[in-house]
Amino acid sequence: MANKKFYYKKRKPAPQDKEAVEKQVAKYSEQQLTLPLDKLGLSDTTFELLSKNRIKVAGDIVKRTEKDMYKIQGLNKKILAEVKNALRQHGMALRVEEIAREPEKKQNNPQKQEPEQKKDKKSRFGLADRDEKRDAEKPQEKKEQNKKPEKLTEPLPIEEWRKVLKGGKWGYSNGFSIVIPTMYDEIFAFKEGLASVEIDEKCGYIDRDNNLVIPLMYDTAMSFSEGLAMVCVGEKCGYINKQNEMVIAPEFDAATPFENGEAKVKKDGKWATITPSGSLSWI
Repeated sequence: MANKKFYYKKRKPAPQDKEAVEKQVAKYSEQQLTLPLDKLGLSDTTFELLSKNRIKVAGDIVKRTEKDMYKIQGLNKKILAEVKNALRQHGMALRVEEIAREPEKKQNNPQKQEPEQKKDKKSRFGLADRDEKRDAEKPQEKKEQNKKPEKLTEPLPIEEWRKVLKGGKWGYSNGFSIVIPTMYDEIFAFKEGLASVEIDEKCGYIDRDNNLVIPLMYDTAMSFSEGLAMVCVGEKCGYINKQNEMVIAPEFDAATPFENGEAKVKKDGKWATITPSGSLSWI
């Protein structure tokens, strides 16, 4: 893995993107924009991921929208939340994507009007009726495309509960009402019945009834996957089970969630595949 090379294709930004980026950059001072990536307080995993994608300073991040960030392979919602929080701590934010408006169509455009001769020709072959029918169907098609999402008829399942922000604090909604009050500095989606939450830079896990089943004792806590969750104690990563037992000791510099019975961990600059039993296969 250490010898893996990354290739990047240069893409010329669209004029509207360039203008939006210039407006975004103008919001911040030179000191903010040139803040090195390692000064943002990111985890090792996030720092390495962004570094591999040639992001060196805060200015390289604030130029991007959330959509741009998701183009980075391996970046997920939790990492994006970490990046946004790091920017917020330094008075910055990602660029908001501007929705381009289509120019209004001019009516009675002479160029759009068909010559009488062409209309007569269409009538002779029955094409005029076909076109009129097609034009009549277009409003209906457009109406169906613009149809609003169906209203909820029952509460959302726990895995789909929505994040709610109020007074700078986060909580959860089931689509109808707030089921967990807005009391957390950061929250993440429920996975396997538990959700990672954060207060005063310490993370733990709650259940659907907002019971704190795993104390706020970790510096980082990722969602549960296959019965285990990656947590950080100081600068080191390990894995716990739902009983808050440290199944794999926190001795790694970076780690990923378990998937299909294995996860990736990094130690002393080298990566390895690890199993739930702690067996390592160095890459």
